[in-house]
Amino acid sequence: MITNTMSALMTAGTTLKQAQVQQNAVRKDEGHAGILKAEIKNSIGDVSAKQAELKETEEHAADLKAKQSETLSNTNDDLKKNIDRAKIADREDEKEQTEKTAKTRETVGEYRERMRKVTEEQRSRPDVGEAVTTKELTELQPDTSPDEKKADTAGQMADMQVSVPDPIRVHKPIDIKA
Repeated sequence: MITNTMSALMTAGTTLKQAQVQQNAVRKDEGHAGILKAEIKNSIGDVSAKQAELKETEEHAADLKAKQSETLSNTNDDLKKNIDRAKIADREDEKEQTEKTAKTRETVGEYRERMRKVTEEQRSRPDVGEAVTTKELTELQPDTSPDEKKADTAGQMADMQVSVPDPIRVHKPIDIKA
């Protein structure tokens, strides 16, 4: 149920990784600037090229720091907005899920009631050998028991003439060659 909040946090996590990459680049530039400063300090000859490279490296590091600050600030603002939206969406999802569960519970209750009615109806039905009274007939008695019916059906089957063709004569012979 916390999918919206998790999504907002994952987005923020991705942006934080980007800021971490920027931080690593800043550290690299600061380390390179430190090396250049040491070389300039210990150098005896012309250091104008190293000073230009130092200036460029320091500017690049300052630019990366500014971008990193902007990225972190935007991430913080976006995270606050996304978390608020996610909380609202999570509440709506939870409310929707609760409504579905309530409908399911109603359905289960309806099913139980229907099954209770079916069970009562089946209990009110007469047994097989019991006499039944209807509107058209005053009383209906079972004429035969189940065993008598089986015997009667077997007798009817014996009276019927059923011709079953001989399966050997119906099929054509199959030639088998080795």
